[in-house]
Amino acid sequence: MKQRTRRSAAIATTVALMAAMACAGNPRPGTYTRLLITGSEIRDDGYRSAYEALTHHRQLIVLEGEISFRGGNDNPWTRDGSGRVQPRGRMSQTYYVPLLVVDGDFNQNDAVTTLRRIPAEEIVSIRLYHQSMVPPRYRRPGAEGGVIEVNTR
Repeated sequence: MKQRTRRSAAIATTVALMAAMACAGNPRPGTYTRLLITGSEIRDDGYRSAYEALTHHRQLIVLEGEISFRGGNDNPWTRDGSGRVQPRGRMSQTYYVPLLVVDGDFNQNDAVTTLRRIPAEEIVSIRLYHQSMVPPRYRRPGAEGGVIEVNTR
């Protein structure tokens, strides 16, 4: 009887682990997932600039000198032609170019170049705002793609 109970417990544990692994999302490359990255995290991970830290963020993509949010307004649903709500397909992934704000000032230069020039030692925090989360002080033409806010010492 004890053997049967142990075997049942082992089978139940195995099935539970398999179910948990099947439900887990596909991992994407990247170190950070949160929308706030502290300067100490950046330095602890060994990155030398704001640009290096952001290239390892899961919600951002850097391609051909442009930095963009994956999916922009983090809404996985869309309406089809008849007005019904449908999930967006993976092939419809869009990217939105955010504005860069450094110490409260809007960046007038190339964002990637500016981010490369900000050393990790000077970074207090980097905060990412998706389109729907942009605070009123940063809402202006061009902020439709979100905002990357860098605070330095």
